[in-house]
Amino acid sequence: MKLQVIVYVFIMLFVAFVLEHLPLPDVLYLFQPAWVMLVVTAMVLFAPNIFGLWLALPVGLMLDVEQGTLLGLHVILVAFHIFVLQLLYRRMYLFNVLQQAGVLFVMIMGEQIIHYWAVAVLREDARPVLLVMPALFTAVLWPWIYVVGYRTLRRLERG
Repeated sequence: MKLQVIVYVFIMLFVAFVLEHLPLPDVLYLFQPAWVMLVVTAMVLFAPNIFGLWLALPVGLMLDVEQGTLLGLHVILVAFHIFVLQLLYRRMYLFNVLQQAGVLFVMIMGEQIIHYWAVAVLREDARPVLLVMPALFTAVLWPWIYVVGYRTLRRLERG
C-alpha cells in the first residue's frame, strides 16, 4: 500500500471524527449521520485484508472517549460492523450503490438499536431516541462517500 493511500485514509478518519463531534443544534443532532462508520465502510471495502477487525479497537475506543459512552461499547459496535462487512464483502461488490446504501442503512439501524439497549440497561435512564433518521442520513450520504472516498482510494492505489 502506498504512502499516499495511508495518508489519505488517516485524513478521511480525522475528518470523520471531526464531523462526528461537530456541535449541532438539538433539532439537527438527531439527523447527524454516522460519519466514522461511513469511512470505516469505505476502508473495509477498499482493502478488507488490511483494514480488518484490528481497526475496531482504536476507532471504537476513540468513539467511546469522544462521545462519553461506556468504554468498549463502540469497540463492540465497530467490530460487529466490520465483521458483517467482511461477511458481505463479495456481495457488496455485486450491489449497485443504492443497494449498498440499503445494506448500510440496516447495519447502522441495528447498531443504533444495540447502542440504545446497552445504554438503557447499564444506565437505567433510557431517553427516547430517534433511531431511523441518523441511519437514513447515513444511507443517503453513502453514494457521496463512495464516490469521493472509495474511488479516490482506488485512483491513488493505481496511479
